[in-house]
Amino acid sequence: MQNDKPIIHNEKSIDPGSSLSVSPKKQWPIVVGVLLIAFFIAFLLTAFKPRAEKKVVKSESPVAEYIVAKLTSLAVPVVSQGSVKAKTEIKLVAQVSGRITHMAKLKHNGGFFKKDELLLSIDDTDYRLAMTRAQAQVAAAKQQLIKVEIEAGQAKYDLQQIGRDPSKSTAYALRQPQLAEAQASLQAAQADLELSHLQMQRTKVVAPFNGRVVSKQVDIGQYVSEGTLLADIYSTEMVTVRLPLSLSQTELLGIKLRGNQDLFETLTIKLLSEYAAKKYQWDAQFSHTEGEIDVRNRLVYLVAQVQDPYVKQDAFLERPPLTPGMFVKAQLSGLEKPMFKMPRSALRYNSTIWLIDPQNKLQIKPVNVLTKDRDFIYVDSGLKQGDRVINSSIDYPLNGMLLTPVLISETKINNQTILKAANE
Repeated sequence: MQNDKPIIHNEKSIDPGSSLSVSPKKQWPIVVGVLLIAFFIAFLLTAFKPRAEKKVVKSESPVAEYIVAKLTSLAVPVVSQGSVKAKTEIKLVAQVSGRITHMAKLKHNGGFFKKDELLLSIDDTDYRLAMTRAQAQVAAAKQQLIKVEIEAGQAKYDLQQIGRDPSKSTAYALRQPQLAEAQASLQAAQADLELSHLQMQRTKVVAPFNGRVVSKQVDIGQYVSEGTLLADIYSTEMVTVRLPLSLSQTELLGIKLRGNQDLFETLTIKLLSEYAAKKYQWDAQFSHTEGEIDVRNRLVYLVAQVQDPYVKQDAFLERPPLTPGMFVKAQLSGLEKPMFKMPRSALRYNSTIWLIDPQNKLQIKPVNVLTKDRDFIYVDSGLKQGDRVINSSIDYPLNGMLLTPVLISETKINNQTILKAANE
């Protein structure tokens, strides 16, 4: 058994954590030392910091690429489009009745034929018999006329033998009514013969022109009557294109609604189309303008024509024919007028352009644009010869701001145009 003696602690016992504590009187030298070191480092950083080199800021004016305006005499191009149509397209009908015995050039749709070639034949048995009968009637009428003429001559002779003046005799005594009747009978017989001969010819349906079959409506062995539709055909000798034009475009081309006979020599028309991913061109001629303005769209229609569209004009160019129904674009140009031709990029909003004046300052000026196409604009007023026209973009353009002009060559403009066309 252990003795339970009380443990007596000293009143001056020390706290276990008291060995790490520092009295306030001993802390201030440390704080002062840290501050001195910090001030010293700051002094060194300030004294030996790198100094930035001072440069004078120069104000640079924006660069403006420009072209020189040149007044030239040009024919303003006008663009239109339309569909090719045969100038002559007819419905071929039968002129006689009968059974079709032979199909020549009307065997299938799309077939070509030449003028006076046989298209089809109709049974001509009845018409041959009718012509034989008409020939017999003509022979009989001639015989009757000869007989009446002999009788009339004999009557005149008899009157002279009895001492009477034939000129004072009656027409009946001279057998003139019988003679007129015989002559009329002969003429009627001859007319019947000509009619039967004509019907005989109509059993052979021949081509009225060089053409092509659109669609045939009959076939061999079929009976047709007079007026039956045989086929739809069109001529391949000439095609036309109906081109819509606005009133402003007609003014550019010099077209007058009262008549345009002088346009046959001054108006140039080129037709463009794509075929099998290739572009082709045809030269067309002005034919006429239609006599009224379309009330639906207020357009005037010009008709252009192409002669022999199926003939290959160039032995080295495998150009397709202008087939009816083909869609084409048209480029038209009329009389030459003085104007300025510039890239379309030179045109700004509200029909204005930017100019560089002699002091190299920007001048915003309105112009009158006659027309414009995909790449160029055509200006007839608002510019003068030698003006420097800005062709590049400028950030925040202000009238009178100073610019740095840079001339660009026409070669660069043409290259940009070609590249734009290739991308499109």
